[in-house]
Amino acid sequence: MRKMRTTIGVVIDTLGSIIIYAVIAAAILFMAGQAKHYYDVGYGVFSQQGKDARGTGIVVAFTVEEGIKAPKLAEQLEEQGIIDSARLFLIQERVSDYAGMYVAGTYALSSEMTTEEIMRVICAKEASPYEMPAAPAAEEPAAEEAAPAAEAPAEEQPAEQPVEGTDGGEEGEEEG
Repeated sequence: MRKMRTTIGVVIDTLGSIIIYAVIAAAILFMAGQAKHYYDVGYGVFSQQGKDARGTGIVVAFTVEEGIKAPKLAEQLEEQGIIDSARLFLIQERVSDYAGMYVAGTYALSSEMTTEEIMRVICAKEASPYEMPAAPAAEEPAAEEAAPAAEAPAEEQPAEQPVEGTDGGEEGEEEG
């Protein structure tokens, strides 16, 4: 009987040791994952890289509204594809010299720009090095509609319409 209790005690001690080692291993893995996460955030804050490499980015006309707050600004920048992470942008914005100093307006921003470059442009400290992108859908129909109006003055068009209506078969239609 004594031998059986000793065997059970050894098994329990062994299982207890395994559980302790497993908890220690899980804690180490968790801390390693957290360390990697915070390293990535720190690297992102201080490395100042644009979302895209030079020459491969997109340029958008970005409008800064009057009184916009940093979280909304970061969200809009992320939605338009200018930055990768709104959260990382917020951290970079808070430690920059331009925090909260936005000037309302429309700016040409590129996904190649660093947070520092974006901040300098939207705070009107320097001009954007990019050309404002044209709005192709809005310009083409407007140009086509403007062409016929440019050929004939606006005063003559209404005068011609009633004259054309009385020349021909309208009288015949009224009688019959």
